[in-house]
Amino acid sequence: MKKIFLIIVCLFCIICVNAQKNFNDSIAQSRNGLTENAMITLGSWAVANITSGFIIGNNVNGEAKYVWKMNAYWNFINLGLAGLGYAGVRKMMSRNYDFAENYSAQQAMEKLYVFNIGLDLVYITGGFYLRERGWREADPDTQNKFRGYGTSLIIQGGFLLLMDCVMYSLHHKNTRRMYDKLQKFQLTTGPGGLGLVYRF
Repeated sequence: MKKIFLIIVCLFCIICVNAQKNFNDSIAQSRNGLTENAMITLGSWAVANITSGFIIGNNVNGEAKYVWKMNAYWNFINLGLAGLGYAGVRKMMSRNYDFAENYSAQQAMEKLYVFNIGLDLVYITGGFYLRERGWREADPDTQNKFRGYGTSLIIQGGFLLLMDCVMYSLHHKNTRRMYDKLQKFQLTTGPGGLGLVYRF
């Protein structure tokens, strides 16, 4: 009877360890997949803006010329960030995470997107400032330049704000899954000492 009980306990432990490993893998895969898709989206946005910015910017005049040109210039930075981010996440895909590392990575990802959202709002505010500043310029070309660059900052900041809000929301769902899993563990005390209970 003792042997049967011991075999059942061992099988139960193996199942629990495998279930935990699968859960950790699913969280890491989801996080890395979201990041990969975000970098592809950002890179595609950058390429579209660089191409259209130079083509259209060379064929229009006035404020619109500076809007399109600034879109192109700005997106060289986005393209570089997307390339670095994509290369980084591809390396992360081969790594194994335990629960604590996954939880820490999720927290870091959420903090990164909150920081990015703050930056996006700064970009948009800067764009409105440049547009307002443009009205104070006497020279029409300088006025068009300030207003065009301002409009571009508002457009680019708006896109990044939308993308970062969506990404924060998706990553937060992953964190909630981990938090819910953590809630199922309960530390108990008894006559024999401390125990860890997992509630199914």
